[in-house]
Amino acid sequence: MPSVLSLDLPRPKNWQDFESIVLDAQRLRWKAPSLQKNGRPGQAQQGVDVFGPDDIGRRVGIQCKRYATALTLATVEEEAVNAEAFQPTLNTLFIATTNDHDSKLQQQVRLYSDARVAAGKFAVSLLFWEDIVGGLALNPAVFKLHYPTIQLPTAIATDRDRLLAALELGYYGPYLWEYVELTFGEFGWMANADPENVPIIIRLVEQRSQQLLPPADANAILSSLAQVSEIVVEQSKHSEEGWAAVRTLCTRVAMRIKTLAAMPISESNMLEAGRRLGAIYHHVDDAVPADLSEEIRRQLRAVLPAESHAIIDARIARANAAQYPYGYHWAPSIYTCVEREIRYASFA
Repeated sequence: MPSVLSLDLPRPKNWQDFESIVLDAQRLRWKAPSLQKNGRPGQAQQGVDVFGPDDIGRRVGIQCKRYATALTLATVEEEAVNAEAFQPTLNTLFIATTNDHDSKLQQQVRLYSDARVAAGKFAVSLLFWEDIVGGLALNPAVFKLHYPTIQLPTAIATDRDRLLAALELGYYGPYLWEYVELTFGEFGWMANADPENVPIIIRLVEQRSQQLLPPADANAILSSLAQVSEIVVEQSKHSEEGWAAVRTLCTRVAMRIKTLAAMPISESNMLEAGRRLGAIYHHVDDAVPADLSEEIRRQLRAVLPAESHAIIDARIARANAAQYPYGYHWAPSIYTCVEREIRYASFA
């Protein structure tokens, strides 16, 4: 099977390009759209070029080192000391390098990091060129921004996680306003809905947009989501005008997702399947009509491998025969089944 590493990508020629590659790669690897560069050229950076949360929410910093020669433990130690001035204090500092993997240096850094943690200081780890390229290849559109003349192998351009991202983005993204109403509207008030539901969905849509979409589409969605999040989180902005602004922003997100064009056909079809299931969940109050159920069945059979067809058929038949086959029961049942098949079925 082809590998992105077999392409032997050229290393960036300057530190600015390397820093941008590292930022995009780790945003994708960690599904962390809020990861950002630290300041601008000429400003003091306290030993950190990129900062933000990683995939498990730790406060991390990245120091980018574009070297023609081998990275050494002495340099790692020096950069760790420099980063101790960064505020707020990091949980982990990563040294990103254009060098290839070095097992001797990795062992030295592991021991050094353990000693730092034992002394109450942040941990230190390494990001080698192969790690960085692997992250960049998770989104072919982002990869192409940095390497416009290089074509990714097909096996890299599509994978289960991207299909899952398409399903989730279609299911949740176009219906953010509906989730806001369910949480903060009259029904949410009566049901004592958890106000954290909306921020959780916002973070999911942020992550999947960053992972899946071309930068222009992703950035437009992220900008709207950031404004929605600000209003939702700050109780002082819960006014009629605030909610009107949220609705407008959610509509922008929905329209952007519904009109996406630059996606591989398999991902586009999966996103549309998720969008239709989301529409049933939010807008079909009675039993799901037989013709709509059949349309969904055919659509899902088209996007899932043959071994999943009987499973999807059985799940839809069971959902149709349920005592309460209403949209808000029916759609989550089918969605869960599709999600499981993406994760475990054979797409070979």
